Amino acid sequence: MEIEEYQSKYGKGWIKYWNRDKNAKNTPKYIKGSNERRKAHWTDFDYYRQQVKTLTDDNAQHIPNIHKRGFHSYHIDHKISIKHGYDNGYLAEHIAHHTNCEMLWWKDNVRKSDSCKIDDDNRWITE
Repeated sequence: MEIEEYQSKYGKGWIKYWNRDKNAKNTPKYIKGSNERRKAHWTDFDYYRQQVKTLTDDNAQHIPNIHKRGFHSYHIDHKISIKHGYDNGYLAEHIAHHTNCEMLWWKDNVRKSDSCKIDDDNRWITE
């Protein structure tokens, strides 16, 4: 629309509608459920973490007690954390491997944060 159309349509307050519509054309649309707008600011670690989570979900059927998984119940815990794996250059496939995953009570998983637990099952990742 041209300025005259805004003036005739909105009267005295036409300028705020003009600015609103002009700015709306320059703003990329956000589609619910889409990461595209946020991904513009992602770091290499963000892509690595996303890859590990996708691979973990693909391997979830091999994790013991996966049926207990829930938002406020049990979470999938990566014994060697995703952050540690990224910092040390481990493959995302190794961090997502079912021998590196266990079910952990959600509060304990949040407290654990980036700490690691290396045992006989996942020692092969660090060697």
